[in-house]
Amino acid sequence: MFGKELNIFFMKQAVLFLIVLFAAVLTHAQSPDNENLRISHGPWLQNLGESGLTVMWMTNKSAVPSVIITDEMGNTRIVRNSTDGIVDGGGVLHKVRIGGLEPGTTYKYKPVSVEITRYQPYRIYYGDTLARDEYSFSTIDSERKSSRAIVVNDIHENNLLLSQYLEAARVKRGDLVFMNGDMIDYLQEEKQIFDGFLDTSVESFAKEVPFYLVRGNHETRGMLARDFKDYFDFPENRFYYAFSDGPVHYVLLDCGEDKPDNNRYYFGLADYDAYRLEQLEWLRRHINSQEFKNARHRVVIVHMPVIAGEEMGHGMQFLSDHFGPVLKDADISLLLAGHTHRVKFYEGKESGFGYPVLVSSNKTYIELEASDKTLRAVLKNSEGENILDKSF
Repeated sequence: MFGKELNIFFMKQAVLFLIVLFAAVLTHAQSPDNENLRISHGPWLQNLGESGLTVMWMTNKSAVPSVIITDEMGNTRIVRNSTDGIVDGGGVLHKVRIGGLEPGTTYKYKPVSVEITRYQPYRIYYGDTLARDEYSFSTIDSERKSSRAIVVNDIHENNLLLSQYLEAARVKRGDLVFMNGDMIDYLQEEKQIFDGFLDTSVESFAKEVPFYLVRGNHETRGMLARDFKDYFDFPENRFYYAFSDGPVHYVLLDCGEDKPDNNRYYFGLADYDAYRLEQLEWLRRHINSQEFKNARHRVVIVHMPVIAGEEMGHGMQFLSDHFGPVLKDADISLLLAGHTHRVKFYEGKESGFGYPVLVSSNKTYIELEASDKTLRAVLKNSEGENILDKSF
């Protein structure tokens, strides 16, 4: 009897050992070191112009990135970027700039990632190569007769609201999408960018339609705020820039923070007034350019409204005092803003500077349509219903 019980005991122990061993093998097989190479986020398109585009994505493992691009005639080329003679690679965040494109032309592209398993001084070991899905995009064209844009702001990581906006707007190839600040609350973790708005944008449109980011005051906050720019691509690597699409010339400005630089919440690490004055000198030069002057419509997009005659915090007051007079003399068609979380439309005489201002709240978005003759801005709620409809 005793021997039979002993056999049963050893059998149970053997079964338990096999269960533990199987669990250990399964855990090891599913660990990050043994995962197949995959795209963890993206791709998303950035910095689209008439002759260039930037493709960005992230992989779960260190890799060398490149992009296969095909034109309308079927001609294919592989693009890899290099910096100071060294081909870009070795990280998980990938940014490939493609040049030599034609205005108003549709291209196909495929992101390629080659895994780096070991990176030594005199030997590099490669692993998986990932080149699966193919997407398309169209370059902008300053000569086309019409333009359509979507403007969202003050999302504050509310993905459900952003999804509703994007579904109602029905973003399609050839449209422009502007994210006009405060898309996140602050940047303390990388996942806030992806969970907050970027993954939703990729799923909806950003694989084939680029977005143009305008920094709000909330994107300046948090431990990783200095790294925010790494996840996007900007002309000349600045948060303020300009470009033309059809009859519209867009000027995108960076408002900076909303409090004085010496405010106790910045702990001595703010220098926005000097930065804004530097940006102002760029704006003065830009409004004297032929591209700006010859545009049929001139639209300024900035997170904080640039208005006069109201009680305002430091950031808005600084913009009013310094940027307002410059924009007044620039004969702009419309200024689009957010920040206040309240819908407000200012006629030219009401803004204090002679130009109309449309402020979108945290519960609305803007559709902008332009032709050679008219510029139309429609403010809509999350169901796509018109709240305000103005033509200029």
